[in-house]
Amino acid sequence: MIKFTHQGNTYQMQIENGLDLEQILRLDEAIWVAMSAPVDAFQCDARFLQFIESDKNGQIGSDELKQAIAWLLQQLPDHAAITKEFDGKIKLADICTGPEGSKLVDSAKYVLADLGEQEQDHITLEYIRKFQGIVRDRPLNGDGILSVNSAKASKLPLMEQFLKDAIAATGGSPDADGSQGVNAEQINQFLDALPQFLQWKELARLHVDEERSPVMSLGIKTPELYQLLNENADKVEHFFRLCELLAFDARVSDKTLSNAIKVQEFDPAKADEVQEYVLGLPLAQPNIEGKLPLDAEKINPAFRSWWQALCEQIIRPELKPESDYIDAADWQQAKSLLAPYEAYLADKKGAIVENVPMENLQAYQDCKELRGEAADLITRDQAVAETLKAADEVERLLLYRANLLRLANNFVSFPELYAPQQRAMFERGSLVIDGRWFNLAFPVKDLNAHLNQAKKSSLFVLYVEIFRSATEKPIVAVPVTTGSKGNLAVGKRGVFFDLERNEYPALVVQIIENPVCLAEALVAPFVKAWSMTEKKIESWSSSTEKAFQEKFDKAITIPPAGTAVPAPPPAAGAGAGAFLGISVAFAALGSAFAFISKTIAGMSAIAIIVSVICGVLILIFPISLLAILKLRRQDISSLLEGSGWAINSRMRLNNKQRRQFSRFGLYPADAIGTPRNRSLSIILFLILIVLLVIGGCKLYRHIKPKPVPAPEAAQTTAPAPAAPTTPAAPTPAAP
Repeated sequence: MIKFTHQGNTYQMQIENGLDLEQILRLDEAIWVAMSAPVDAFQCDARFLQFIESDKNGQIGSDELKQAIAWLLQQLPDHAAITKEFDGKIKLADICTGPEGSKLVDSAKYVLADLGEQEQDHITLEYIRKFQGIVRDRPLNGDGILSVNSAKASKLPLMEQFLKDAIAATGGSPDADGSQGVNAEQINQFLDALPQFLQWKELARLHVDEERSPVMSLGIKTPELYQLLNENADKVEHFFRLCELLAFDARVSDKTLSNAIKVQEFDPAKADEVQEYVLGLPLAQPNIEGKLPLDAEKINPAFRSWWQALCEQIIRPELKPESDYIDAADWQQAKSLLAPYEAYLADKKGAIVENVPMENLQAYQDCKELRGEAADLITRDQAVAETLKAADEVERLLLYRANLLRLANNFVSFPELYAPQQRAMFERGSLVIDGRWFNLAFPVKDLNAHLNQAKKSSLFVLYVEIFRSATEKPIVAVPVTTGSKGNLAVGKRGVFFDLERNEYPALVVQIIENPVCLAEALVAPFVKAWSMTEKKIESWSSSTEKAFQEKFDKAITIPPAGTAVPAPPPAAGAGAGAFLGISVAFAALGSAFAFISKTIAGMSAIAIIVSVICGVLILIFPISLLAILKLRRQDISSLLEGSGWAINSRMRLNNKQRRQFSRFGLYPADAIGTPRNRSLSIILFLILIVLLVIGGCKLYRHIKPKPVPAPEAAQTTAPAPAAPTTPAAPTPAAP
């Protein structure tokens, strides 16, 4: 049964033993976390990676991993026993009994017997590599190449010198012991060239009763005289060509030596220029007759000694002993004297052995069993190669058993990346900078290519150069997953610890800036707006200052006498307009503030609080939503893809993983005087502000003067004026 677990916001297969490795062979590759990865991304045994990377293209693909798994499972039938716990020993009884397994067992037994080990029931990587080292130091080490050390396995005394000469003549090939040697092809090449060269050399040998021969036309000094003749023969040829040209066109007489411009340019006081000038001149003064004087005093000083030696050793003894000059025909005759030797040199055979002393060559020629002995050494060396090849297969089995399960957990699944106490095989270490630990670092080969890919991650990424040595300065990509940008910037220095806790200086060389936390994402739009406003203010201030400077310069400049003074520009300008605009803006803000104050004054405390909360929510909600979505899009897989990986899954981060990959330094639990968590203080401060606002509103309502109540209608309405009264008529008296 295949088990999956949810990590990195993806579902990844759990790989715990050989049974799970067996399931990988039928698992859909689209469910794998990675499909391909650079070989050098993994930090583990180099030989293990060489065995895995069968096509040698620099990448490990899914097919190569499957082939390795299938081979391991075939050699170790008990798949359930293949677990993470491995003591480095494989029992020979646990290896399969098939043809390939039998070869592995036989090779392991041979190694144990060669080492003299008492325990013959198991094999370890230590045994294999000890055996390989011993064999490589032996005279016959199985690489098919004979080094000088290989002569110890030969019965011929001259084999050592023969191998030295053969290596020198052919260039040799690298031997497993680190020295140069020769392979079978190079040995045959040397031995085949040897008789050819000796036969060719024999053609130029003078017998005791011979002074000259068809090849040695000038006697024993022929090679020396041939070299002397050709030392500056081109100068003689050039002289006669100039003479022919001068006889044809006399107008070039002023240019046959050197033109006037070149004569004027060089400085006679400078030795190097004098030397260059003289070497550029012809051998002698060209003439229409085409005669080259034999008198050395009439020859170019740069070639005078050579010409004198040539005349004394070849021209006068062989051609014209009493003449004062030679012409072109004489020169061709002088060359013809050495033409047979020149043809002899052109027909050289076996040239690769010409630097070997003649006595050595003759000794090799006389030793009839030399070729057979060399071939026997090669055959015996190749037999050792078969033994080593079998030992390499045992090494492969041991390396697969020790590392293949872990490689699958860094390829098919990534549990080690998310485990707090583990480090993945493709991580490089931790960076300490700006008071924080950054525990995730991926290697970067091509910085520009990685930048283009990593920008899709939505992460804040540091590119850090690690100073391992004066020449080794690798770059790693380090994501910032918690906290804030802080003081992180290009040029900031820190310290990098690799997985072995080795410490190296580090320098930030590039940054991809993105919000690190929700707070930064929330304020990012306002920061951007303020930045734009600040730039606008700076631009306006700069233009205003420039205009003021120009006006000031004009004001203090006294015009020349008689110059009409231009009328001053109108008072209204850019500065006045800007000032007027600012004044209007402040007036509008004041009116708005007065309206808001008046409105708030007529509201209850609860209404004020609710209104403030609603206003803040209306402003913050879309910004918060966008910030949360952007943080959720942060994806580590883009960093791996920039390094050459082929990733199937999106590798999102949860809060726990963010704190795992980036964290602040931790103070000891029993330390005193350390910073405290101020979260409670901030909460209490906010509550106090809310209470003060509520209390202030209530107090304002309490002390606000109450309006005088209006009189009732009866009291406020004036009484109607009384109607005028007439005096009553007197009542008549009774009679």
